[in-house]
Amino acid sequence: MLGKKIIAVTIAALTLIKVAFLLISPEQWLGMSQAFLSHTGLVMVVYLVFLAITGYFIFTSIDIIDILVVMGFTALLVGLSLIPYAASLQTTTQEIAATGIGKAWLALLIWVAIAVAVLYRVFVKER
Repeated sequence: MLGKKIIAVTIAALTLIKVAFLLISPEQWLGMSQAFLSHTGLVMVVYLVFLAITGYFIFTSIDIIDILVVMGFTALLVGLSLIPYAASLQTTTQEIAATGIGKAWLALLIWVAIAVAVLYRVFVKER
């Protein structure tokens, strides 16, 4: 339980820091973001480490169906955040369509694995 609380407090604090930066100095936030994202390999490794740590706590303590419902909620929240920027995101979506979604294979694989696990749990295991 302590591990989950530490993760939750960290995410909450980082969220509040990010929002404060975005409200006070969006240019500074953009500069920091660009600096981090210029090291895509390192950022991907850091994300994978945090994904593994949080995934361990999530998958060992929460039902897979509840996990997918929360993921759906989060995806909708992210989508709601991006809707006001739809026009400027068109360039990004065109770039993704041109290069293919292969660069995001790991995230897509995780989404598919969770979706299949939920369908299996609902339609096969609960009978």
